[in-house]
Amino acid sequence: MLSINQCYLDFVDKILKTGKETYKDSNHHLLESLGNFYIIDDPLNLKFRAKYQNYTTDMMLDDIKAGKFDMEGNPIKSDALYNYVQSVDDPAIINNTQGFVYTYPNRIFAHFDVDQFETMKKRILNATGSNRAVAVTINPVEDAEEEDIPCLQFLQCLVRDNELTIHCIFRSNDIFGAFYSNMFFITYLGIKMKEEVNKEIVGEKLNFGGVHYHSTSGHIYNTDIKAARQLIKANK
Repeated sequence: MLSINQCYLDFVDKILKTGKETYKDSNHHLLESLGNFYIIDDPLNLKFRAKYQNYTTDMMLDDIKAGKFDMEGNPIKSDALYNYVQSVDDPAIINNTQGFVYTYPNRIFAHFDVDQFETMKKRILNATGSNRAVAVTINPVEDAEEEDIPCLQFLQCLVRDNELTIHCIFRSNDIFGAFYSNMFFITYLGIKMKEEVNKEIVGEKLNFGGVHYHSTSGHIYNTDIKAARQLIKANK
């Protein structure tokens, strides 16, 4: 079974060892690995899949706040990670009243004035085996001229054998600086979906089976190489 922490270390180490030097643009020199896929089936390192049955979003936030997932050398610590993950439930972030180009909660919960999380939930409730429980973050109208567009492009929730997994596709992912918090954010969404669906179904409840992660371009910026090597060294 693979946790977020283990996957983070593996991915950072892989890029340091095999990544190819490239320039995203004139200001961004990086090491890059193309076309990566990980099944993070024990994201919170609970050791047993059955433990996710009763694990809640409140419990996850408490564990994050307590520093349970903190790693030496990781730039994202408990308070920063907590604030990022709990933004899923922050109306100001969802409605993007703070002037950001975009936020993931806004694009998931209010994209084109559509709550895509609710749409995914309804798809699952209407047909447990549906492949249609999807959400997208790209806005071809607004994003066509923007410098910054969402790195996370696509989410899908699938239920098979009474287990819900959440699938994500990143067009671009800063592995040292953002992957870690991204995966906790997506794990929180998956557990939240499991909770919300379980409130409305009769009979056997769904379990949470983790995150299936797809990255077209996973990279570490040249300015973070030294810190990334220190991360690996500190966690050997």
